[in-house]
Amino acid sequence: MKKARIGIIGAGNIAREHTQAFLAAPSAELVGLCDRVPSRAEEVAKANNLKTYPDAEAMLKGPDIDAVVLAVPNYQHHPMCLAAAAHGKHILCEKPMALNVQQAQEMEAACREHGVHVLMGFCSRYMADALCARTHIQAGSLGEVYMARTDIIRQRGTPTGWFGNKEKSGGGPLIDIGVHMIDLAWFLMGKPQPVAVKALNFHGKIKNRHPKNVEIYSAYELDDTYSVEDSSHGLITFEGGRGLMYQASWSLNAEDVNTRLDLYGDNGGLSFEPLTLYREEQGAMTHTKLLFKPNDCFQEQAEHFAQVVLGQAQPLAPAQDGVTVERMLEGLYRSAMSGEEVRL
Repeated sequence: MKKARIGIIGAGNIAREHTQAFLAAPSAELVGLCDRVPSRAEEVAKANNLKTYPDAEAMLKGPDIDAVVLAVPNYQHHPMCLAAAAHGKHILCEKPMALNVQQAQEMEAACREHGVHVLMGFCSRYMADALCARTHIQAGSLGEVYMARTDIIRQRGTPTGWFGNKEKSGGGPLIDIGVHMIDLAWFLMGKPQPVAVKALNFHGKIKNRHPKNVEIYSAYELDDTYSVEDSSHGLITFEGGRGLMYQASWSLNAEDVNTRLDLYGDNGGLSFEPLTLYREEQGAMTHTKLLFKPNDCFQEQAEHFAQVVLGQAQPLAPAQDGVTVERMLEGLYRSAMSGEEVRL
């Protein structure tokens, strides 16, 4: 059976997740990795019997690679994507797509010009509960989904390194973890067109972002700059008057909420963790816990990407979705800066 030959650019924390996912994906052959620090790539390659490349250019020029995973810091997504597209390589790009809308649009245009696919790394779309929820929504169990609410709250979970430098990351928890839940809610709502956003971002309210009893997520690229928000809270309005409320934090004096997502429709509602369907049946309200088989969303995403590369599937999270999500994120940051609603 023909397999999609995959290379991973980057050998940090998220690259190691992708490594295990592609090794387990039936339609993929993981060939090798590269990293700006060769010893990191060599460590991962040795542990998994993979090839290493001296740099990204060598990987992209190689005839033994069909597609690449961009598992690099956010500010490298744009140049790496343009280079990969120019070499005819399909791309799985980690979230967020870019630092701003202009970069995202340039990435989408370059991939269209060179005839390559971009699959956005919106891995939450592949979670078993999300797939189950989507099936029920598409079957009409909720009717029209007109409102959603999502929270992803860390009491203290500020990563170190480049994540805190806005010039490298594009922002804090909103663009880092909030993007997952905003995208998932928007996706399950049917991807309505966003028309306006309003956000409040808070910086410096939490004095100790790294208490001694909390594990710290450390990026490999060191950077002491901290110029991003601690938490973000806002509202996205879509065409037809629909809406999405969100909260995302790295540091907030609140209960830790890994992920919360509620979807409200005119025929029913859904809540995650546990996945529960709320409907009126024969004049009475019912609460039904939905069953699904657990999965590994990174492995599901890896297998899907391999099938896209082989021409067996269309991207579940195409470049156009990345651009639209980037528009929402950029608008939210502009709104937080101005204190005003921003029309998109």
